[in-house]
Amino acid sequence: MNQNTEQLRTDPIGRLLFKLSLPAMIGMLVTALYNIIDTIFVARGIGSTAVAAIGIAFPIQMILMAVSSAVGLGGASISSRKLGKGDDAGAAVTFLNVLFLVGVFAAFAVSSAFFMLDDILKVFGATSAIMELSRQYLSVVLISSPFFMFTLAASAMVRAEGQAPYQMKVMLTTVVVNLVTTPLFIFTFGWGIYGAAWSTALAQVVGSVLMLRFFFAKNRRTDLDFQWRKFRIRFGELKEIMAIGSSSFIMMVSQSILFVGVNVMLGTYGGTEELAIFAIINKFMALVGMPIMGIVQGMQPIVGYNFGAKQFDRMRETIWTAMRAGIAIAVIIWLTLQLIPEQLMRMFTTDVNLIAGGVTAIHVLFAVSFLPSVQMLVNGIYQSLGKARVAMFLSLSRQTLYTIPLVFILPNFFGVFGVWLAFPIADAMTFLTAVGMAVWDRKLLFRPSEDEIEAKATNL
Repeated sequence: MNQNTEQLRTDPIGRLLFKLSLPAMIGMLVTALYNIIDTIFVARGIGSTAVAAIGIAFPIQMILMAVSSAVGLGGASISSRKLGKGDDAGAAVTFLNVLFLVGVFAAFAVSSAFFMLDDILKVFGATSAIMELSRQYLSVVLISSPFFMFTLAASAMVRAEGQAPYQMKVMLTTVVVNLVTTPLFIFTFGWGIYGAAWSTALAQVVGSVLMLRFFFAKNRRTDLDFQWRKFRIRFGELKEIMAIGSSSFIMMVSQSILFVGVNVMLGTYGGTEELAIFAIINKFMALVGMPIMGIVQGMQPIVGYNFGAKQFDRMRETIWTAMRAGIAIAVIIWLTLQLIPEQLMRMFTTDVNLIAGGVTAIHVLFAVSFLPSVQMLVNGIYQSLGKARVAMFLSLSRQTLYTIPLVFILPNFFGVFGVWLAFPIADAMTFLTAVGMAVWDRKLLFRPSEDEIEAKATNL
């Protein structure tokens, strides 16, 4: 029996979900706060133009994150179910196939840095005023992307073994490295935007080394037994990994496309000031979503494992507990954003116009930002159960079906305000879609245990 995963079968659900979610939530929340602080360093040390330049590069980073997260989540879903069935050897093979996929995609990302960088930046909305700064930042980020992608994919596999605290340690370590080196490189060494980029790259290297230590060091933390000589690329499993992870991939790529669309429309109806406002707001958007994703990540191995072990009562209890916790956290974050938007903007700039525009954007854009938490949780459940098509539809619903079209339509009538207005309308529509899917498929998501079925049959 895999000692790391035995807790998924036996521990009380509330305590177990807290144990697995808290590290992920802390790690993601710290990452979101780091992104905010890092942007403050860039804004104060280089200027708002550099903030806009990094904002252009952000959608490209999102694509890299989408690929690695999709591979990791797909592999973790398969591994969790294998571990629930006692197939530890099969789970180890799945992880090796995950590494193969990440390597393929990372090689493509690095080659893009050398052959297609300018073309990529033009497509993603870089203007002549910020092109050079965006080029400097993104060139470093793409070259260091293999470390970043491996860390993200491996993190999902660590969670599949119920070792979320280790993932939290890795994330916290990378954040500390970044927070120390960013001001050092920007202010002390005077490296400008290259300093911000190299600080990020260094943190990614540190994170990947810690992940390698978890799986492959002599005193490794994993219980998986890697038998390299017996390893074979399993194309059927690679297909399943991508199918399950495709919902997360599409969701994050759609978000990247959304950011590109927003940048294009803000450039059309506004200017560099509006681009800088959105680059700042991006950081708060991550702050809204990452704690919920932490709960999702804590929930998924429990749901997947107990589904594989046919302990449906534990699976159902996990889902309801995660729902209550996720919605409560989303409401708290929403209240914070609505009550102190001006103070939040003043952390980044003293420009009166930038602050005023940012306050309006925060009020409108985050008007009902607590609602999508339900969609994120429902989508995470479907991923855990290997229901790739339904998870993909839910992932598409928010950005692709709702927000992206609205971002391109509403500014024609309301200008820049229409860009901000697109988000709350899409959030409400996403909530209704997720609730409708959960109600329609309630027999799967809230499946009764075998004991309960037998008891009902006896009563009849």
